[in-house]
Amino acid sequence: MRIPAPTLTALAALLLLLVCAPGRAAAQDSAVTTLAVLPFENNSVTDAKSYDPLTQGLAAMLITDLKMAGTSLKVIERAQIAALLKEVALGQTGMVDAATAVRAGKLLGAQSIAFGAFMVLGSDVRLDARIIKVETSECMQASSISGSKSDFMKLERQLAEKIAAALKVTLAAAPPARGGMDAAMLYSRGLEALDKGNRAEAEKLFAETVAADPAYKRQVDGIMGALK
Repeated sequence: MRIPAPTLTALAALLLLLVCAPGRAAAQDSAVTTLAVLPFENNSVTDAKSYDPLTQGLAAMLITDLKMAGTSLKVIERAQIAALLKEVALGQTGMVDAATAVRAGKLLGAQSIAFGAFMVLGSDVRLDARIIKVETSECMQASSISGSKSDFMKLERQLAEKIAAALKVTLAAAPPARGGMDAAMLYSRGLEALDKGNRAEAEKLFAETVAADPAYKRQVDGIMGALK
């Protein structure tokens, strides 16, 4: 049964993590050239544990899209972010607040940091993200995207476009997506296998991802290219 959008929106409104702090300026004082995208928090209601791989998968998808925004934006590689989070134990709880994000941004040398959460509820999904200016801890933008799981990659792309707009850059054109959450989960499980050192399993899952939705080829190429 499809959950009404108002219900999903009402539940997501309880995620205080994704509300810009009162009194913080949303405007950008100066051009931001370096961005880090942290893993997303899993706030799913439906079969929550099964969506854990998407915490890394969604962040990786955004990184790939934003890296194709031209030379005016530098996006820090996910491997560098993962190493930093592991080293300083920032990611152990699976939750990131503004203070943690700012700390991570400073350690990574980023001028801005994007983080957020996703929620799966029935056949619907909601993606939320905040962009924080590291130097001042200002909330530059808070964005929310809601829709059907069958349109997951389209929703991710919409979120990437909102982030790009906040940073005053334009994303490169992307091929149309035909796969939904299933392809996203195959891709995310491939990342999980890769992070565990199982490259053969990762490549198998990535091949299944591209077979399910060829639009993921650039996502897979971006991940594998970073390993060379």
